[in-house]
Amino acid sequence: WTTIRLLQVTLHTPVHTCTKVLPSTGMRTRLSDSFQLILFMLIQQTAKSLQVAVLGSGVAGSSAARSLAERGIKVTVFEAGFGIGGRTSTRKTRDEFRYQFDHGAQYIGTPKTEHFQNTLHQWRSDGWVKEWSGSFLTAGERCEMTKQDDTKERYVGYPAMNSICRNLLHHENIRVKLQTRANASRGKQQWSLVDDKSKKDLGSFDWLISADRLSGDHYRRDLKDADIHDFTSDVRKIKNVKSLTAMVVFEKSLGLDIDGVDFTGDCVEYGSLGWAARDSSKPGRERDDGKECWVLQSNPSKAKELLKGKRKIGEIREMAKEVLVKDFLASIPHLSGDGDGNDPESSTAVPEVAMAMGHRWGAAFPIPTKKYTDMESQLISSENFAACGDYFGALPGRIEGAFLSGVSAADQLVDTIQQDDS
Repeated sequence: WTTIRLLQVTLHTPVHTCTKVLPSTGMRTRLSDSFQLILFMLIQQTAKSLQVAVLGSGVAGSSAARSLAERGIKVTVFEAGFGIGGRTSTRKTRDEFRYQFDHGAQYIGTPKTEHFQNTLHQWRSDGWVKEWSGSFLTAGERCEMTKQDDTKERYVGYPAMNSICRNLLHHENIRVKLQTRANASRGKQQWSLVDDKSKKDLGSFDWLISADRLSGDHYRRDLKDADIHDFTSDVRKIKNVKSLTAMVVFEKSLGLDIDGVDFTGDCVEYGSLGWAARDSSKPGRERDDGKECWVLQSNPSKAKELLKGKRKIGEIREMAKEVLVKDFLASIPHLSGDGDGNDPESSTAVPEVAMAMGHRWGAAFPIPTKKYTDMESQLISSENFAACGDYFGALPGRIEGAFLSGVSAADQLVDTIQQDDS
């Protein structure tokens, strides 16, 4: 009867119902099943009382947060930037024109895993992403232009690239704190977070997930007092490929039957260019004023050369704008088929530039060590800490890899909670 009473209180079940699980035959099996049910409910209740902090609102952090939230866990996401998305963020001007640019990740390619293929299908059904179709070229060796395979899949967030993370974070169990760089320290039982600038207390949390690889860097204070050397000592060894980006608006259409160009060769005519995209050709970015928005990105070797010895971010952004726009303007005659552009009668008249701005991605693409490519996320259970990002797994630098890593971190965290409670 003590057991029956325990079942009644725990399961909120009337006594006469509980006694039905106590026949003389098979009593042990029924009791075992009942206690398993109790255990499951207690684990669920424990999960719902947990508070988890996530550093970074990119794809990895957003997918980890959403995966936990759907299990009933309360999550707070801290983002140092002005907007959600990390490298899938969207830049919008604050003037009356509201120019928009996907200045980081350009598109999602064909999924490599069944998990992400199913996820992408769901995102499409939900209207989070749409296919970006158009004319795509490759500028290869000797400046030769070749058309890319029409069957290649390209998907973009709709109506902006950051719509993916924005939708992932839209959940009743998720709070997002923008323009907040959180510094973490580990107490006896919980993590304590404070604002990096104001030193304001941001709360206490049972678990901490770092979805920002640079949070463990030596020049950052995010994890300086966290005492998680198993993470920080190795993550600092990962090298980065830097990238420069320019966002430019033309008063009129350039008249190019091109939506995206990969500059893969060393053709001098294309200067520092690695990629150019007519951003206003993407679904949801179309404009009704006739203007065209383009995103220009550098190739890795030129970015490294241009950034050598430069430290001031303002100067770097100005350089990115000037160099990439200049090189793109010089490339237009070649892209349009007008040769070198020296013949005024045959050259395409380039519309006036309405505005342009530059950006530097200090850690655009990771070059992870084998330790990180062999695992999808890292969990340090003794510290209630997990890490995820696009530097984990077999797909480094890709949106798919970041998503899988975030889900993996959430899964590992929940598995650990269940093991501890059992």
